[in-house]
Amino acid sequence: MLEYEAARDRLLGSLPPPHPGSVRLRELADSSTPRFLAAEIRSPIALPGVDNSAMDGYAVRASDTRLPNAILRIVGAVAAGSMPDFHVGPGQAARIFTGAPMPPGADSVLMQEDAAPDPSSPGTIKVLDSVKPWENVRFAGEDVRSGSIVGRPGDALVASRVALLSAVGLDEVPAFRAPRVALLATGSELAIPGSTPRPGTIHESNRLPLEMLVRSAGGLVVGSEIVPDDAARIVAAIRRLAEGADVILTIGGASVGDHDLVKPSAIEAGFEIDFWQLAMKPGKPFFVGNRGDMRLLGVPGNPVAAFVTTVLMVLPAIRRLAGARDPLPPTFPVVLGESLSNPEGRRHFMRVSIARDGTARSAGVQASHALASLAESEGLVAVPPRTTLDAGTRVDAIRW
Repeated sequence: MLEYEAARDRLLGSLPPPHPGSVRLRELADSSTPRFLAAEIRSPIALPGVDNSAMDGYAVRASDTRLPNAILRIVGAVAAGSMPDFHVGPGQAARIFTGAPMPPGADSVLMQEDAAPDPSSPGTIKVLDSVKPWENVRFAGEDVRSGSIVGRPGDALVASRVALLSAVGLDEVPAFRAPRVALLATGSELAIPGSTPRPGTIHESNRLPLEMLVRSAGGLVVGSEIVPDDAARIVAAIRRLAEGADVILTIGGASVGDHDLVKPSAIEAGFEIDFWQLAMKPGKPFFVGNRGDMRLLGVPGNPVAAFVTTVLMVLPAIRRLAGARDPLPPTFPVVLGESLSNPEGRRHFMRVSIARDGTARSAGVQASHALASLAESEGLVAVPPRTTLDAGTRVDAIRW
């Protein structure tokens, strides 16, 4: 059996490079699947494009505001989206609004709270407080200089990145293609949710959550099927799904029982088994099959084992194929609110609930079939073999 990190790194090291393409930013807003930049992006413009006001007020010469009982005459107004066609001279001011370009001659903005109209002299303001040169002014290029880097290969095209790319005027950017993933659940006992199960059958509960996980990592789900424990039908399904997928994710049938037919079926369909079995709980029967650049990733059928091995093994592979710079699961420091004990000889990735203050506790029953504790959890804490982690121990948790 391979240790988790060795198996994960072996899988990631075997993957082909991501496929470059492009994406319109509008598409990103319409999709929940993350995409990743495929090239370095340099800004075609500066942000801001011109010196402009940081707030509503009056564009002035700072030296004029330091005069006792200063009164300034209004010579114009400028709003965002327009350009001033006048000059601010000594003793003068211009009404200005947030984002509006600074008029020539002005070197600062007097907040409107620090000025008051002079009723004895229409068209003038009294200065109530002074300003320093360039106070309340945003300088051209202070945020982004023309030609500066606004994105690098592997950057996730999340909302904050899209905001920047949109602000510099881009509507389409080079991005890696989303890897195509097909899911295949096996088991004669599986009934479709919403149906009335026959005696001895159970509702299939793996595909929908695993599809959601795959999409969250940047994968494009291109197929999702259920087949019974029949070798010929499993082989046919694998061959059919392989026609349009980069990754086939099989669920169940990966262990050593008489009805565990997925590994031999994968071999019959042309895949070579790279490795099988991980030294971890849950998820021991996980395996990887290769056929050229295509990967078949087999997770166990027990729902928690399927979920955990997808998080730990499948999602890093999806992120790598999607072009993410860092494909590994995100971790966060937590403090154990109670002890976690693992008496077994394999590392146990235990489900934990995590409070707002960063305190982690067992989410409940840790058996690989127990979905209630999975639903109450926010992540995993790895407990080494034959080890008890005491309450108060600081550890890293892998969060969904």
